[in-house]
Amino acid sequence: MSATFKSMIPVCEGEPCIRNGSNGGPTVHFRQESRRRKSDFARKCIAVILLHAIFLFAILAALIIGHWISEENQKMNNRTMLEKKRNFTVSDVFPPPPDGGFGIAEQLHAIRSNKMSTDALLVPLPLYILPYHYDLQLDFSQFDTTLFIRGNISIHLESYGNSTEDEIQFHLGPNIKIERMRLRKDGKKFYAKTFKREESKKLGRISLRDPLQKGKYILEMAYNMTICDEDVDGVRCSLDNQNNSSLKSTSFTTKFEPTLARAFFPCWDEPGVKATFNITVKHHKKYTVLSNMPPIEQRKPIDWNEQWKTTVFQTTPPMSTYLLAFAIGEFVKLETRTERGIPVTVWTYPEDVMSMKFTLEYAPVIFDRLEDALEIPYPLPKIDLIAARNFHVGGMENWGLIVFEFASIAYTPPITDHVNETVDRMYNEFRIGKLIAHEAAHQWFGNLVTMRDWSELFLNEGFATFYVYEMMSSERPVTAQFEYYDSLAALVAAQSEEDHRLSLVRELATESQVESSFHPTNLYTKGCVLIRMLRDLVSDFDFKAAVRRYLRKNAYRSVSRDDLFASLPAYADHGAEQEKLFSVLEGWFVNEGLPEITLIRNYDNEMMTISQKKTVHHEYRSFLKDRKSVATVRYRGSRSAEDGSTLFDDTLFDGYIERKKDKRRKHRPARRKASTTPPISLISRRDELRKPRRVGASQDLWTIPITYMFGSLKTSEGQVIREFWLKNRTVSFGDAEISPNQAVLVNPEWKYSYRVNYDLLNWKLLARTLHQNHLEINDKSRMQLLLDAEYFLSNSVNPHLYLYLLGYLAHETKMEVMLFGIDAVYRFIDVFKATQLNKAILVYFEPVISQMDHLLNESQVDAETASLWLVKPERLAKLYQMRCAAGLPSCKNDYYTQKWSRAPDEWTEDVHKQVTAVCHQLFTNTPDEVKTVQDLLDNRLHSSGAKWALTVQLAACSHGQKLLRKTARAIVSTKNAAVYASALQSDFSLHYNPTFRKYLWNEISKMSNFEKTALFSTNSTNILPASRILLHSVKTIDELQQIRGLLTNWGPLLTLHFEYLERYLLWISSVSQGVLHQFFAADLSNF
Repeated sequence: MSATFKSMIPVCEGEPCIRNGSNGGPTVHFRQESRRRKSDFARKCIAVILLHAIFLFAILAALIIGHWISEENQKMNNRTMLEKKRNFTVSDVFPPPPDGGFGIAEQLHAIRSNKMSTDALLVPLPLYILPYHYDLQLDFSQFDTTLFIRGNISIHLESYGNSTEDEIQFHLGPNIKIERMRLRKDGKKFYAKTFKREESKKLGRISLRDPLQKGKYILEMAYNMTICDEDVDGVRCSLDNQNNSSLKSTSFTTKFEPTLARAFFPCWDEPGVKATFNITVKHHKKYTVLSNMPPIEQRKPIDWNEQWKTTVFQTTPPMSTYLLAFAIGEFVKLETRTERGIPVTVWTYPEDVMSMKFTLEYAPVIFDRLEDALEIPYPLPKIDLIAARNFHVGGMENWGLIVFEFASIAYTPPITDHVNETVDRMYNEFRIGKLIAHEAAHQWFGNLVTMRDWSELFLNEGFATFYVYEMMSSERPVTAQFEYYDSLAALVAAQSEEDHRLSLVRELATESQVESSFHPTNLYTKGCVLIRMLRDLVSDFDFKAAVRRYLRKNAYRSVSRDDLFASLPAYADHGAEQEKLFSVLEGWFVNEGLPEITLIRNYDNEMMTISQKKTVHHEYRSFLKDRKSVATVRYRGSRSAEDGSTLFDDTLFDGYIERKKDKRRKHRPARRKASTTPPISLISRRDELRKPRRVGASQDLWTIPITYMFGSLKTSEGQVIREFWLKNRTVSFGDAEISPNQAVLVNPEWKYSYRVNYDLLNWKLLARTLHQNHLEINDKSRMQLLLDAEYFLSNSVNPHLYLYLLGYLAHETKMEVMLFGIDAVYRFIDVFKATQLNKAILVYFEPVISQMDHLLNESQVDAETASLWLVKPERLAKLYQMRCAAGLPSCKNDYYTQKWSRAPDEWTEDVHKQVTAVCHQLFTNTPDEVKTVQDLLDNRLHSSGAKWALTVQLAACSHGQKLLRKTARAIVSTKNAAVYASALQSDFSLHYNPTFRKYLWNEISKMSNFEKTALFSTNSTNILPASRILLHSVKTIDELQQIRGLLTNWGPLLTLHFEYLERYLLWISSVSQGVLHQFFAADLSNF
């Protein structure tokens, strides 16, 4: 075959074809990916922390912006001015995540290297002709030497009626070169006029001489393609044999989700279009080729010669193109079976066999659990799991051939039974188990039943994530439950910021929009949370029955959320009234963001008002408001200061009245039922796709299940629970049983994903309840109170109320709640660490931090509890910093400093603990007292890599001016904004070192205007993440003024950031000298 191609070529009449070509085109060379040959034997959780702390300079910097000077230089010619039609205000400014370097990990999680030049519009293909079967013959004989593949495809089409249409459209990637083409109907040639490509939509169009007729057609094409191109991410190659320089790849795996199947073969690349596949592959005998189905056993193998063989696979069930998968390499296999006898095979490389032991043992367990829970057998004859190299995501759920990134499922357990190694093993097994469970759940949710359109992707990912927690709760209930609520907290935080308020169901117009929709929080967690809400509203028994009905009824079909609702009960049960389930949930699916509930009580007449609105964090940042516009809720007995803040009044906390908790109905367990799959006609498939697409318009009104509780468990009446639906913006009612001195708690057990705000007196009553007996409030509600109090109070004119509430943590005994408390206390200390109140705040929190330290020690005797620290290992780093800042003996700064001075490169214990202690020693002593350490650091500033990164972090804790100047120069010489930001937001210290910061900004001021413009991305329409973190690391007005003088023109966007920061820093100064100063001057023993 020849190989020169054009974008539009007439089809020959004698033999309809497109001919001719060479395998021209660029060949992409790949750097070998470095591989870890050993398992990660993390002691406790330090290895994960070090990934942030020590390598943050090199790794995270590269992920965010790389070398910012070179990038800016490339972009200079492509910059655009801000849109003149948009009037930006300070309300358009959003600070980076509050945890600095730790917090930006999620932003990077869902961002991939897709280039905008390869983006394409998503245009639904016409429905008058659709495929029902593909015959695909592939030649992999040259993939390892030329990254080149040939293919022959026969697409069996059904035209659904005589029409005037004379064109066939299909998806075609830009890397595919068509060599020949032919269209047949009933065995006869059906002549075409032209073929042309529409690159902007990645389409191929065949113009026909005559209109299409009702009946079956076969579209045949011969084509070739290059694989592993950086612009086309559907095939991932790996080069493992360095001895043979002629090889460019020794293995590859595919990932076609969401819209990359078109880059591997011409097809109808839409999730709702399902067809069967026959696959045949020619390849070298030394390689194993895998696909969705098992190979057909042949009595006489088809051999091309001594080197080549052909593998023919069984016909697949009807499935979407994005689920088709291939893998080739010199794999070895580990085999086991499910209880039903389905073979489960883990494919890997010979040297990695031992690290796949847990995956091999756990995979059949998960499949057995899912079959038992869903009562629908896994429908394929085999389950393959492959540990792939150079795979850019954790896992891909291809039907029958699940592909994992090697490191995601590789783990070699320690030999000993030491408690630290047991914790490490338990969490690594939990981590791997989650990933296996997620991809296994997709075999039903996504593969057997597939969403019809990418806008309803939650039907795949929401259910899969939901069943992860269901499956993992069987053996790791504590960890699974905590991780769910930790993810819920991240969701509520993300959906409260205007720049992250994404609806679950929304219009997706381009490939890049679909790709970016795979977000860990806004898709996976939000989908899971709403599926869980759905279950709670219809009962566990009815939910399980409905899910089984949904899967059986829609097996091998494509669906929308309407099909899900058709299988669910019609009504949701909450309180005395029932509401239509569809009406309840539709707003939660299509509305942007999440709702917040506000409870306002009238303490004179027993009336309450509950209102709802879309939550927006800026509304509770009082420094963004005009003082006159700040509304103050008045109530009986309140006393307000001149600045609008409210003083504490101990008389408000008398006379609790306690009520009895209602008994809730219980549902019987689910019963097993047999399932059958009816045949699906081609007409019904077409009718499925003809159903109108319904995204829905986002509003700011939800139907919300409201639950509130009051009373005490200590009394005979117990706690009383009320339930009702909030369908309007506001409802007012009376409840005579509630005493004015009783706290009312909304959304007990944090059952639903809405925020809750209260009037100030009720906030005080809740805070006093926590101080007097925190066990009166459920642990999940205590988690929500910590989050909501920070959200509504910490940036208000009453931050002392939030500070008082946090003080109860000195008595908190539940590890899960305390982990939330670590985040909250750390952030509060970090906000005020540059003020004169820093010492008073640390003294106030000393008993809280001591209790955190106590729970840390207690957790070491129970591996399940200790593994909770690994859900977010940076929490342990925060605790180390807080206990040193508070001067607790557990910091051991003298001991660790002497130990480090003797052997600075020998880390025999917890590295982060030691470095934090050394940093504290440097900060709390004069340069003369720590001269030995300073001299050691001075010498190590000439080092490189992780050693240099650690050195500059420690040096920044010192007060030695010579060392600080030298350190500042070394940092600025990297020309990397992420390095600068990391130095300012140390992962080893909560101390504020104004001298170091002054020297660092002075060194930055010496840079050229071009470099400073690039550093802060002042001419860009979007500020780079590292630039934003760098600017928002400022802690004082004086520091802000120093930065402002770096440039004369900051541009419109950064000017607004300066205004935001100025307001914020002035607010910190104001409350430090006002209500917080009064708080610490008061007699707290009377509270």
